[in-house]
Amino acid sequence: MNTHRRRVRDRRPRKPEPVRLDELAEFLDGDTGWRDEVRTRLVARLDPRLVERTSCVRVAELAEELDTQVTVEPRPDVTFDLAKAVHCRVPFKGVTRQRHTARNLRVLGVYLCAVAGRDLGECPCAAALAADPSDATVPHVIGSALDRAGL
Repeated sequence: MNTHRRRVRDRRPRKPEPVRLDELAEFLDGDTGWRDEVRTRLVARLDPRLVERTSCVRVAELAEELDTQVTVEPRPDVTFDLAKAVHCRVPFKGVTRQRHTARNLRVLGVYLCAVAGRDLGECPCAAALAADPSDATVPHVIGSALDRAGL
């Protein structure tokens, strides 16, 4: 009988692989329940005039800016006002709040593209959400972005 204990190396949990954009777009096109979830958890809490007057491309640009920079210069823009409104809803502080604001702006951008009938495979917000490795499964990308932001 061997009394030696084998050393077990602590393994870091692997980061989940990002989802494929085509799979995400196909799921979002086929399932409309996520639209209702976004409408009740995010869009209903925002000024409808701001939501109607912005586009996915502008939201994607601002979300990228929020995600990559520590500070963002204020500007007189409808999309910036929309970002401030989303930012006020996120219950975190500092950089975490800024990252969750960017992620929720991307969710809003995907919603805007879907409502307008655009191809979600070409949506820059959907591409950014799909590339985020923190979402492991396609059906949970939208819901987990809202959950993690406290919305």
